[in-house]
This record gives sequence, structure tokens and C-alpha cells, in this order.
Amino acid sequence: MPAGTQTSVHSRRGGGFTLIELIIVVGIVSALLAVLLPAVQSAREAARATACRNHLAQLTKAVLHHESSMRHLPSGGWGDAWLGVADRGSGASQPGGWTFSILPFVEESALMETVAGATTGDAVARYRTLAATPVSLFACPSRRSSSPLPVAAASFLAALDVSVSLPVATRSDYAANAGTSASCPPLEIYRSIASDPAIAGKSVQICHTTGGGGGNTLTVSISAMFGNGGHGNHSGDHVGICSSCSDPVVVTSPSSLDAGDAWARDSVAAKVNRADGGLPDLQEGLVFRMSEVRVAAVRDGMSATYLLGEKYVAAGLTEAGTDAGDTAPLFVGYSDDNLRWAYDAPLQDTRGLSRPQAFGSPHAGGVTMSLADGSVRSIPYDIDPTVHKALAGRKDGSVAAPP
Repeated sequence: MPAGTQTSVHSRRGGGFTLIELIIVVGIVSALLAVLLPAVQSAREAARATACRNHLAQLTKAVLHHESSMRHLPSGGWGDAWLGVADRGSGASQPGGWTFSILPFVEESALMETVAGATTGDAVARYRTLAATPVSLFACPSRRSSSPLPVAAASFLAALDVSVSLPVATRSDYAANAGTSASCPPLEIYRSIASDPAIAGKSVQICHTTGGGGGNTLTVSISAMFGNGGHGNHSGDHVGICSSCSDPVVVTSPSSLDAGDAWARDSVAAKVNRADGGLPDLQEGLVFRMSEVRVAAVRDGMSATYLLGEKYVAAGLTEAGTDAGDTAPLFVGYSDDNLRWAYDAPLQDTRGLSRPQAFGSPHAGGVTMSLADGSVRSIPYDIDPTVHKALAGRKDGSVAAPP
């Protein structure tokens, strides 16, 4: 072959890939991407899960710092009709939830000051600023950012009894432990007050279990629940009718700041006679309506009692803020938006499933919970329900070691 021809052939091959070579290269790259992409996604999720755990750890430290400074854990607030009020402390007189009360302990004092000294003329604007300000510490990165989301509720009560409408508001991905059940607590919740003459004749509905998973709804006096000759209690008996206890009780809220202050001074008898039976005030957890729980009250042990945890939100609704337990602003009072219970087992975020009472998480491995001793750990979704409930009660005598 002439020399010029050979040079032409070599030049043509060196100028680029042949079609076959190009197909091979593309195949190799595709194979590498198929192998590497899941690993990259897994690494990113691991980083997000670590950040989520760190957020919970910081919130837990803030709550415990609050207890050290104020001699009680932050209160759960008054109800989902209320927002935090800056000049009313962090105990029973604070309408807002624990998320509002710990702001000074997470270096967010300036955010709380947004609504300090509000007047009737500027309260609405100030609270809209407060509600719409992102606070990354309250967001789990595996679920969403801390950006504000639409709010469906018409209005909320705030400082000076001003009614505030909020177009958008941030949310919390973490909740405080309010106890074992919001709507059907065990009869033991009334034991300490059963002998109070003021409620001796007070009757309530209870579910009298029959041992086979069913039961009969009875109306009995509180004084008859305990002692000789009274109602014969079973371990499964609970306050409320014999139906699902998975939804929180409908909570009544004070209609004004003055009314709330009066509620805070109420006797147990007055609480029990409220429309919601006073159940939000008599719960077994660490944070609930108008609570001021001290460390000494955690009789089951700090290392055996939940403090905070991730809350369940139905998958697919996290960016809309429309899940049943995810509709209220971050700084709202007593609500399943920032409080949860151990009636339902913790579960991973699931599409089409509403569980506004439950702890839960977007993570595959389990739900991240903190204990009252400050430790943070992952609790498996298949935790024994009895152990889960025992860890939610502060003084029920059912001491359990977290898995």
C-alpha cells in the first residue's frame, strides 16, 4: 500500500472514536453511574439524617437548659388557637408552645423580640414576620427545608388578645413527649385526685375492657375507679368511649389572656369539669397543656423517659403543610403539631396515612428520639408497643430501657 494511503488511514482513526468504541464508552459510563448514583444518594441521606439528629440534640439541650434555668421544663401552651407571647414567661401563663419558650436557649432571642411590646396597631405585622421566619433547627433536612408553608386556619390569638391571620408559617419536624395517649389515657391518670371531695361525684365515660380486645363503655364516678367496692379496673381500661384512641382529644382553649390566667390557677376539679375533661392538663408526659414539669417529677428515671422526638407526617404532604398534625405554625400552643403521644407505634412517613398523634420520621432505620437525660438515639419502628408507652410515661411505674 502506498505510504500516503497508510498515513490517511492512521489519521482518520486518530481523529476520534469509531461508532463501536463510542457505544462501549457510553455503556461503561452508564454502568458506573448506575453503581455510583445510589451510593451518592445514600451518602447524602446519611448526611441529612446526621443533621436531623444534631438538630434534635440541640433542641434537647435547649429544653434541659431551660429546666436548669427556670426550674421546670417549658410548658406546652394553651391550645392551637394561641401563638406565643414574649412577655409572659415560659410556664403555665405562656399561651405559646415549647418551641416558642426555648428560643432564648437556641440563640434566637432576637426572633422572640420580634413580638415583644406588640401593640394593637402592629401586632399582626409582627406576628406575620415571626411566623414566616425560617428556623432551620426545627426542620429535618431529610423531610424538607425550613421555608414557611401555607396556613389553613383563619386566625390565631396572640398578645393583647389580638386576632392574627397568617398567610404562611414555618413548621416543626420535632415534638415534645406529652404522654401515652391524648384521647384515651389509662384510668391511673385520675388516681391522685380521686379522693378530692370537689370531684368525688364527677362522672366520666370509660372503656371497661373485657379481655378479648373489646369492651363496654360505662359511665362511672372518678371516686369509684379506685378503692374497695368501686369499679374493677383492668389493665386495658381507659378514659373515653370504646373506640379508636388514635386521634387527639378535641381541646378547648381559653378565649382571652385573662381567661387563660384564670385557667392556670384552676383547681384540679375545675380542670376535670372543662369540656375536654381536663385531659390535656393531666397527661403523663413531660410537656402538655399549662405544664410546669420538674425533673423531680420524672419518677421513672431520666434515662427511661422520652423528652423530644421526630413527629410523623404523611409523605407527599410535607411541602404543603396539610397533614393533620402539620397544619399549625411553629410557635402555636398545645397541639399535635408540636406534641406527640405513644399510643401509636412510631412509623416511617407513609403516603395516604394520617397519624397526628404518633412520633415518626422520614428515615428508613427508625425514629430519632431524645431522653430526659439528654441522650439521643434511634428507636426502631418495630419497638414493643408496651415499651414505647412505658418510655412516654414519667411516673407510671412501668420503667423500661430504650432499645
